[in-house]
Amino acid sequence: MIMVCGSDYTITVSNEPANIVLGKGESLIGEKCYRVLRQSNSPCVDCPLQDTINSGTIIPLVKYDDRFNEYFEERCFPILSEEDTIESFILYAKNITKSRELEEKSSQMKKLSALGQISSGVAHDFNNVLTVVLGRVQLMKKLSSDPHMLKSLDMIEKSALDGASKVRKIQEFSRPNTKTLNESISLKEIIEEVLEITRPKWDVASKIRGILIEPVIDLKDNLFILGDSSDLRNAFTNIIFNAVDAMPNGGVLSIKTQRSDNYVTADFKDTGTGMTEETIERIFDPFFTTKGVLGTGLGMSEVYGIIKRHNGKITVQSEVGAGTSIKLRFPAVKQRVDIVTESGFDLTGTFSIYIVDDEEYILETLKDFLADMGHRVQINTDPNDAIDDISKQAYDIVITDLGMPGISGLELAEKVKAIRPLTQVILISGWALNLKASDIKNRVDFVINKPFSFEKINYTLSEIEVKLLALHNNPRD
Repeated sequence: MIMVCGSDYTITVSNEPANIVLGKGESLIGEKCYRVLRQSNSPCVDCPLQDTINSGTIIPLVKYDDRFNEYFEERCFPILSEEDTIESFILYAKNITKSRELEEKSSQMKKLSALGQISSGVAHDFNNVLTVVLGRVQLMKKLSSDPHMLKSLDMIEKSALDGASKVRKIQEFSRPNTKTLNESISLKEIIEEVLEITRPKWDVASKIRGILIEPVIDLKDNLFILGDSSDLRNAFTNIIFNAVDAMPNGGVLSIKTQRSDNYVTADFKDTGTGMTEETIERIFDPFFTTKGVLGTGLGMSEVYGIIKRHNGKITVQSEVGAGTSIKLRFPAVKQRVDIVTESGFDLTGTFSIYIVDDEEYILETLKDFLADMGHRVQINTDPNDAIDDISKQAYDIVITDLGMPGISGLELAEKVKAIRPLTQVILISGWALNLKASDIKNRVDFVINKPFSFEKINYTLSEIEVKLLALHNNPRD
């Protein structure tokens, strides 16, 4: 839109786009620019004209127009007299909403990538800790027959697995997600599960504080999407927690699901304090929070990543004092798809196993589990010493960590295969593994990410048993 204005801000010339957008098709000549642009009765306080004159360069101004729900960039080009006074000026305004959205998306992805890179080292260490927690819990479950104790251990195990899922999602911010979404999930079932998980916050804790948060739930049957249940559970939990935090004096939390064409939607609405426009713009930024020291700023950035990985869309609408609405949209599937799970085989024999890891507590946990199953286990924190031991004595299986000081797990695997070609090598790691086939070819037989369950270890051992039996029966293979 282009307009020529006199020194008194009266429009003397306006082009067709300006007439259509600001004048509803009528000429703007004779109108004041501040009236048609801002619906103001006096010159704009933030008019870019004076800043441009003072600086000697064109100073753009970006404004959000509530009438159109669009962003516009305004530029003023002053026309001066011989005495350097303003005779008139050209006012140029352009809709920049689309370009702004693209810039914000690009910025968002860069921030998420940076978050993944920064946190990768911490995630590795955290995965090591969770490996031990998970392992010890599973060992305790084998030794206990007390129903109350087993229930408590199940809760600890589930929490450890959910913690591992959170770490994995943070790691995935820095790299493309290659995981296939093959689990058919009922939106109704998973939201009902999340409501029970979050009940202590929106029900029990709220009543203790003397407030009431009323849930209004409308969940349709037979709405399925392909995804990861742990990821979606974390996303919905974050959204509900934020809604509850936004209602310090109580209110209504409504959740509704429905189907529209080939999509299913989930709407989360609260009657809380709402958000300003600036807050909405930054809601998905990593580390951005309005909760001060009580918030980490990772919740909604995590939600953003989860929804994108599920090929979904997320939109946020909010008004200060009137609450917030978060709408999620996912591609729908018509029927359930059975989940392919690890069933494995029951082991009929035992193995001699050598474990190499620079973390002693992980070595001890793995050793205890494998020894309890009857396997013969040797451990070592020094990969070079391990190579000497393996060169002197043959082992059926070598389990090695990926990241170790001095020599990596891949290098150790290569040396083991050079010495003992038939020894099966299992590579384990707390890093976000995205190894190519060329990285492990002729070096590693199996790859397991930390933290892992002992069911995963047992399943891998059963695969090795089948493989070794096949090699024994068909030695030429």
